[in-house]
Parts: sequence; C-alpha cells; structure tokens
Amino acid sequence: MTTPLFLLRCCEVGITIRDLDLLTIGLVLDMWTEKSNDGVKYRRIADQADFDMF
Repeated sequence: MTTPLFLLRCCEVGITIRDLDLLTIGLVLDMWTEKSNDGVKYRRIADQADFDMF
C-alpha cells in the first residue's frame, strides 16, 4: 500500500490527519474494511444463544 492510497482510505472513512496521531495503520484498515461491509445483508444474525453455544 502506498502513502497516497492510505491517505485516500483515511478520507473515505472520514479520518483527519490530526486523528492519525491516535490510530495505527491496522486500525484504519480495519475501519475501512468494516465500512465496506456495512451494506451486506446477512440471512441470519447471531443472537445470545448462538454465542452461548460457541
């Protein structure tokens, strides 16, 4: 990943240059990945019983 691409990802998520002092590269990439997953529709969402079985 290049610096311009990383900064583009930051802009897409809404992270300012000042905010980057508080975040790691991995956290920014995780935020960007989760943003792309926001539109996914799941057939079934886990509930407490599923977590208890886990």
